[in-house]
Amino acid sequence: MRLLTTLRRQLPDSPLVVHHDRFRADLAFSELEHLGKVHLLRSEQPVLWGDFSLLEAYWRSMTWMVENLEFDWIMLLSGQDYPIKPLTEFHDYLAHVNADAVVDAVPIDSIAVASDRRDRFRRYMYQYQPAQTTWLGRHLPERGWNLLRRSASPAADVFNNVQRHVQVYKFPDHMPWRVGWRAVATPFTEAQPCWYGSAWLSLSRYATEYLVASTHSKRDFVSYYQQTIIPDESATATIICNASELSVENRQLHYLRWSHRRSSHPDVLETKDLPTLVESPAYFARKFDLDRDAGVLARLDALIENPALAEASDWGPGVER
Repeated sequence: MRLLTTLRRQLPDSPLVVHHDRFRADLAFSELEHLGKVHLLRSEQPVLWGDFSLLEAYWRSMTWMVENLEFDWIMLLSGQDYPIKPLTEFHDYLAHVNADAVVDAVPIDSIAVASDRRDRFRRYMYQYQPAQTTWLGRHLPERGWNLLRRSASPAADVFNNVQRHVQVYKFPDHMPWRVGWRAVATPFTEAQPCWYGSAWLSLSRYATEYLVASTHSKRDFVSYYQQTIIPDESATATIICNASELSVENRQLHYLRWSHRRSSHPDVLETKDLPTLVESPAYFARKFDLDRDAGVLARLDALIENPALAEASDWGPGVER
């Protein structure tokens, strides 16, 4: 609600589209309608991080927007994002960018860090199913799975490294592991590679229409990604970046910080991070947590409304410039 309120204050004429997972919590349209030009879409199934259901929610929302709204560009945000610049600046950037899409992505073969390159290869060159649906999973009780997760993690790493036919993908945060078999055929070629990048992208209407049409016409492509890991960080970028009809500006629009490379989540940003956020060329940042530090959003609100405050030398207690 705070994000939506800030977006509406910054961009009073822009439509706001909310995709809400009704299986997690209740959200009535009456809670949003006072904002004006806001639209609420509810999920038809639970949305799970790392699962195709999350990507499906993105594509479903974009399809609805193409069919029901007039817009020039869309910007994909999560509920833990927040603007760190006046959005009039973002509006002007999109109005003058010489591109159809702004995406931060790279072909997976070009990922610089070897361990990251191997991980993305495992995500997108294998076809997975939840481990519990395998023969072992159907015969192992839940307590057995919990014990296996605690004791077999190093063994799974060894298993993955000594052969390339079958991979065990270890999801974090007590999420179910998945077992994948090397794909016999993939939708990728040398000319149309698999891309990996940020899910938080911006698309012009032309690019959005192209994406929506592709998700409906490329059924084999969609079916393939349904059995990959964290497809939202690859499928959309692969369609957009491989499209000869589209021009793409490769740029990250969000500021994120990863203090621990093996973590599945970026750092939660706090008041002490304000100088870094102000100096970042990005327009948005993530992640923020109201329960952990609500003050940082109040400071950002003040800076967004009055950018001249960023030049002040006094950032307040606990904040160094």
